[in-house]
Amino acid sequence: MAINTSVYSPKQFALYLAIQDENMGTAETTSADFVKLDVTSVEDVDWAGGLVQDRTLRSGQQVFHPKDHFVSEKGSSKTLAFEWVVSGELGLQKLLQLISEDTSPTGTVTTAGNRTPAVYAHGAGTGEYATLIISNPYTAEDRTFHSAVLTSLSLSMDAGTAGGRLVASGTFYSGYNATPAASTDADSGTASETAFVKTIYDCTTKAIGVAGSEADVVCRSFDLTINYPAVRVGYQGSDGECEGYSRSGQYSANGNMSVKYDANSKPALADFLAGAERSINFGDGAAINFDLLQVVYTGYALNMDEEAGAFVDIPFECVADGSEALYTIIAT
Repeated sequence: MAINTSVYSPKQFALYLAIQDENMGTAETTSADFVKLDVTSVEDVDWAGGLVQDRTLRSGQQVFHPKDHFVSEKGSSKTLAFEWVVSGELGLQKLLQLISEDTSPTGTVTTAGNRTPAVYAHGAGTGEYATLIISNPYTAEDRTFHSAVLTSLSLSMDAGTAGGRLVASGTFYSGYNATPAASTDADSGTASETAFVKTIYDCTTKAIGVAGSEADVVCRSFDLTINYPAVRVGYQGSDGECEGYSRSGQYSANGNMSVKYDANSKPALADFLAGAERSINFGDGAAINFDLLQVVYTGYALNMDEEAGAFVDIPFECVADGSEALYTIIAT
């Protein structure tokens, strides 16, 4: 076969996301439901990470024989990672809906301490899951990654990164095979997107401390990571795809604030050492806001910056008792 001289630029690839209206196990095909996440670079599906593999050296020779290698997609799982400098409201709201399981978001999502996971079963319509399509310039090799749950979502703002803009990153997980084949489900017509460019400089509220009487701090970075693990269970069909997902692992939200070391941030050390319950409010209260009414500081570390002066990193864990909100996030 002659050499193929085609060279594809990584910038020709594109990532599309739709919350799936179809029952779990059937990819979304309504092009108007897809929104483009204009990520700086597209990550491919991790084909090997959850692949069923076995390497058993059998008798007969001292080195591996070809038949000693076993590989199967039956019973496998796959992941897809992304990082997106947030530029659109709808894309961000879809990500928040997927990680929170808030079924009726209106720009605000929350989850409570006494939450129970939704049911994720093959052929059922309960739960929050998505179809993602990696549009490939080699059109026969588009990737359709369906019935995928969002297992991790990080939201961060840093004065020294991406112009201080909001950055969303995370990982999708699926117990279904990703299909490398031509797809026009996303390309032919995507959902209307509204520009949403928020930066750390838009966040006029930066407060930590005792709920109701928080102290204002000078902040140079804030991040929050929500983890909601998933594991495929069972197998069905000729391809051995999953019968459902177990989402019984710990649901958690934790993050970090880097703030100027001064009289307002100093009490956080005593709060950390006492294991005291405190509060964090970060945002503008309307278009982008993180209301964390119950947090426990999990560290306190001075950062000696020669130019900016002394800052302190305050990592935290969100907590909730019963119906208390673990977090409330506004993005509208």
